[in-house]
Amino acid sequence: MDQNETANLVAEQPFSDHQAAAIPAVPAKKVAIFTNSVSDISPALAEEFGIHIVPDIILFDTEEYRNNIDIDPPALYQKLTVCEKLPTTSHPNPSIYTECFRQAADASDIICINLTSKMSGSINSASDAKMDLDAEGFAPRIHIYDSLQVSFGLATMVISAAKMANKGMPAEAILARLDFLREHMGVYFVMESLQYAKKGGRVGAIRVLAADLLGVKPVLMFRDGLVRDVGVVRGFEAGVARVLQYYEQQAQFGGEVFLFHSDREAYAQKVAERIYAIDPKAKVRIEWVGAVIGIYTGPGCIGIAFTER
Repeated sequence: MDQNETANLVAEQPFSDHQAAAIPAVPAKKVAIFTNSVSDISPALAEEFGIHIVPDIILFDTEEYRNNIDIDPPALYQKLTVCEKLPTTSHPNPSIYTECFRQAADASDIICINLTSKMSGSINSASDAKMDLDAEGFAPRIHIYDSLQVSFGLATMVISAAKMANKGMPAEAILARLDFLREHMGVYFVMESLQYAKKGGRVGAIRVLAADLLGVKPVLMFRDGLVRDVGVVRGFEAGVARVLQYYEQQAQFGGEVFLFHSDREAYAQKVAERIYAIDPKAKVRIEWVGAVIGIYTGPGCIGIAFTER
């Protein structure tokens, strides 16, 4: 596929079934899609779409857990309520990436969609693994991609890539689609309290004390690789309403929406009904914020990830 064809793919968004059928399939072997467990893609979703997950590590003092293998989100939030000191995290080293990439030795290409390079060195580990495998003549072409996203912004991109790979689309088309999505991801969320962010050193104690005492909730977004503050409201309900307002103003209606929560599943079901009231054709997936990101949100985060118009 030449550069002009790739440029056309970026312009033709989203892909219709007719357009997808017009893209030449990989002749024999399909593209394998990899990502970090920080994508918060559950084992069930990974199996559904054939996604390879490279696990991150969570450390509670001397106890080590592989994310979504040795510890899942409900267990994490249970442990967070009783621990005085927040756990730390560690991204996979190059040898872990190498071992994971070898699982797809029969693929034509490997696309590893990493979490934002502005918050983690994970992409460097993946790049080192690629260099080592290239040097030894590993057959699949390996593409290391910086999503500039995390959690369900990353998950949205990864699942879109996996759907295309499962239809036999070539790596060039998938990478072009990722370029589009990276510029059109809407990820907005609000937290019940900033206490866990304070414990993790993300905000100062005075700001947390003042915010929690006054019932002030920052509305946050994830864009260009970093968390950004897009406004403050009085009360958690007002925060959720503001998040939904961003969806109504910016979303590509009828698309897939990740509604994510940290230990607030029943409340998330009610928020889903409000999304359907705005966009009846939305495909809402309710999912847990995973262990790595959940360390900083703590229980009580609600947010959405969607493709913007």
